[in-house]
Amino acid sequence: PPSLFRRLCFCQCSPQERTESHIDMIPQLKGLAGVTIQSGDHSTAGSLQTLRWGDYDEETRSLQMKVFGGHSICNSYGGASGQWSEPVSGTWCFLMNLGRLGNYTYRFDFSEDFQQADIAITLNALPCIPCLPAWCSLPSRCVKYDMVQTEGKKDGTAWERRSSACGGELKPTYILYTVVTADGDEGPYYSKLAEAPAQVMMTK
Repeated sequence: PPSLFRRLCFCQCSPQERTESHIDMIPQLKGLAGVTIQSGDHSTAGSLQTLRWGDYDEETRSLQMKVFGGHSICNSYGGASGQWSEPVSGTWCFLMNLGRLGNYTYRFDFSEDFQQADIAITLNALPCIPCLPAWCSLPSRCVKYDMVQTEGKKDGTAWERRSSACGGELKPTYILYTVVTADGDEGPYYSKLAEAPAQVMMTK
């Protein structure tokens, strides 16, 4: 059932079905449809996420998903619940719910061979009106993200995530590993799950 937050802020009083992105049908991306972990020495190390649900466009090879969920009127796949975990802390509790009010969205634009993806950030810059869609895009000259499959990988189970700021060069930030498959089985990097915090939060 919907959380108190969704009932009060989104006026959603009944469960909503989520639509699968079906990227598990693309062999090169199947690993992203499972549960992945951010492995590295960065501020969100140990975060867990999945791209199993989202709005995928086969023609443009683009996938949009709301990181922490958002208002259901603003998407076509029922992304009201979050798909990203963060450590249990007051700061993250505030930021995750702020992102939810702002429909904080990632758009993944995959290359033709699905070996690389540019990641764009869009959001609703007026979170006090949560029913607005993610209409504001962050310029790539300010902050830019992308990810590339690690050498020899073609199944989407290991990606190098790169970042840049202020027009700088893209530099490695962390490695994204598949720890649980889309079928719910142990993934090829299941042992990496030990890097996740003992307790994590997800928006519901």
